[in-house]
Amino acid sequence: MATKKKNPTDALREAAREKLSQLGYKQVQADFALFDPLGDGSMAATAELVALDDKEPVILFASGESGDASRPPVQDDAKFKAGLGAAKGKPFRFVWVWDGENDFIFDVEKDAQVSALPARDEWKSVARPISDTRTRLVQEVSAEYHRGDFRTIQRKFDELHEAIYSRGGVKPTNAAIDELGKLLFLKVHLEKAPSHVLKTGAGKGKKFADVYSAEYVRAHKKDAVIQLKDAFREINNLPQYKATDITGEEHTIFSYDEPLRLENPDVLALAIEALELRDREGKPIRLSIPDRELLGNGTKAREMRAHLIHEDLLGWAFDVFLRGKYASDEGLATYLTPSQVVECMARMAFHDIPDADLWARRGDDGQRERWKPQTDAEAALPAFLCGDVCCGTGRFPVGALREVKRRVLDDKHVGHSDDDKLRWLSQMKRYSLFGADQAAGSIQKARINMLLYGEDHGQLLKVDDSLTDPHLDKLIGKFDLILTNPPFGSGKYDDPRGLARMRDESRGLELGWSWTPGNRVKRKDLTKADPASLFIDRNLQLLKPGGRLLIVVPDGLLSNSSDAYIREYLMGTKDPETDAFIGGKAIVRAVVGLPERTFSLAGTDVKTSFLYIQKKRHPAEKQGPIFFAAAEHVGYLHRGRSELPDPMGNQLVDIAAQYAKGPKEA
Repeated sequence: MATKKKNPTDALREAAREKLSQLGYKQVQADFALFDPLGDGSMAATAELVALDDKEPVILFASGESGDASRPPVQDDAKFKAGLGAAKGKPFRFVWVWDGENDFIFDVEKDAQVSALPARDEWKSVARPISDTRTRLVQEVSAEYHRGDFRTIQRKFDELHEAIYSRGGVKPTNAAIDELGKLLFLKVHLEKAPSHVLKTGAGKGKKFADVYSAEYVRAHKKDAVIQLKDAFREINNLPQYKATDITGEEHTIFSYDEPLRLENPDVLALAIEALELRDREGKPIRLSIPDRELLGNGTKAREMRAHLIHEDLLGWAFDVFLRGKYASDEGLATYLTPSQVVECMARMAFHDIPDADLWARRGDDGQRERWKPQTDAEAALPAFLCGDVCCGTGRFPVGALREVKRRVLDDKHVGHSDDDKLRWLSQMKRYSLFGADQAAGSIQKARINMLLYGEDHGQLLKVDDSLTDPHLDKLIGKFDLILTNPPFGSGKYDDPRGLARMRDESRGLELGWSWTPGNRVKRKDLTKADPASLFIDRNLQLLKPGGRLLIVVPDGLLSNSSDAYIREYLMGTKDPETDAFIGGKAIVRAVVGLPERTFSLAGTDVKTSFLYIQKKRHPAEKQGPIFFAAAEHVGYLHRGRSELPDPMGNQLVDIAAQYAKGPKEA
C-alpha cells in the first residue's frame, strides 16, 4: 500500500511549532481565526500558526514554498494578517515567514525587519507596547489590504502606466509616471470637491464631475480632452492646492503652467475608468483621506472609514509602482535610493532623537532663537525639521515620515491624547519634512508621493542648484536631521559660481578649497570637486548645532589620501599623545559600508558607505567611539534591469539593531 506523501507545508508548520515550543511558547494554535473589524465576515482571515503568551498575540507564522520568504507579496500578506490581530484587534507583535530555507522576521511595533524571534520570557523587553492610536491605524490598513485593494491598486498603476506610455503617446517612461500622477490628483480633487464647477477654459460652466467621466470622454473625444486639459490647469492652481513653503515661497503641487499631456481620448477614458476603484462587494473606494473631524466617531463614520484607501496603503502602493517603473537613466544622474538603505539610515537616526525634540514647538524656550516666530500661530508649529536637499522622488522624506509617525503615535507622554497625537502628526507632515531637487520631474513625483501619503502641501522645492540656491539659505541652521544620497560618481561639480560659494569661511563653508592636511594656510581653489564632499559641507551648514547628517558617500572620500583634508575638516587632527581629535566641525557617529552593486541599477558600481555625523554643539565637543559596520547583502540582487530578492537576506536590519543596542545619544 502506497504511503501518502506528506504535504511540505504541513512539515514546515510542524517544524515551526517545534521551534516556537523551544522558544518557550506554550500556547501555539493552528488555523487561528483573526479579528474581523466589521464583524460581518467580509474581512475574515486565518493564520496558519500563531504563538500566544497568556492570550497576548505575539508571533504569527506563515509558510511558503522554496524562495517565498524573500518575496514581498508573501511577506506583505503575513504582515497585514498580523495587523488584523487577535480578539479586539490587538496586532501580533512579530511576523515569521519561513520557506524551509529562508526566514523573514518582522517587528510590527518597530515597523521593521529583525534578525531573530524573541523567546517567550524576553519578548516584552524586546518590543514596547503599541499605543491604542497606532493599534487602530495598523488594524485599519490591514483591513484595507484584506479587502484586496492593495494588489488592485498596484496592478492598476502598472496597467495605466503601460497604456499611457505605449498607447497614450507619452514618452519617456518617467513622463508617463507624471501623467498617472496628474490623473490621480484629478481623482482626489473630484472626491474632495464633487460639486466643483469649472470657471475657465473650454469646459467653463460645466461641473467637473461631468467632464471627468469615461463615458463623457468617449462621447466627446478631442473636445473632452481639451476640456480636461484646461480643467487640470485650473484645478492645479486652486487656492487649496497652493502652499507657502518653509522659505516663504508659494508653490502648487505641479508647476503652475504644467499641462496635462495625454492626447488619446481612448487612453484618457480608460484611465478615468480604471481609477473608479471598488471593493469586493462592488462598493466605491475613495482615494482621498477626509479629515477625521469631518468623519466623526459614530457608526456611519466607521462605515465610511471602512471604504477609504488608507493613506499608508496608497502611498506604499505608489512607492512600489515607482520603484518598478522609474528610469534612472532619464534624469540628471538621479535614482531611487533602495528602501532597505533608506530604512536603515532613518532607523539609526531616529534612535538618537529624543521624544522632546519631536514634540517641540517653535516658540518653546531653546527653539525661539532658531525659528524667530512672528505670530502665535508660527510659535505653535513643530520645531523639528528633517530634510534632503537632493530629495529626488522623495524617498528620504517618506522614510522619515514613517519614523515620525511611529514615534508620535506610540508616544506615552502624559497629556498627549489620541486626538493630540493625530493633530500633531498632521502638523509634522506639513511642516517638519522638507525636500529640494534641481530636477523638476523628480520634485513632481515627490509631491505626488506625499499627496498619496495624505499631505498635499508638502515642503518640496524645485531649485536651480542645491549648493547655491538662495531659497535654501533661509534654512541655514534650522535642520534637526538631514538624510540624503547626493549625486556622485564619475561626474565632477565644476560650476565656478557654486565652487566660489563653497569658499565662504564666514558662512561656514570651506570645501571649495583643498589643502595638505595640517597646513590649511596654503589652501588652493578647486576648479572641480566630488559633489559628495560639497554636499557634506552644505548640509552641515544647514544643520542646527547638534543636528544630524546621514549621507551616502563614495568610499574614496573615507580612505583616499587625496581626500584626507576632508576627513581632517570633519574630525580635526589627532593628538599623537592622547589620540584625541582636536578641532573639526562634527562628531562621527557611524560608518556603514554598502555592497558595490547597491546602486548598479542607477548605472554606477562605485563602492559606497553611509556616513553618520553630528554637527558640534560647541568647538570643544569631543569625538567618541565610532560605530563601524559593513553589509555584504542588503536584501536584493540585480539581474540586468531587474531587482530580485537576495536569498542571503538583508544585513542592514542587523546593523540597525546593533547600533540601537549602544548608548542612546541625547
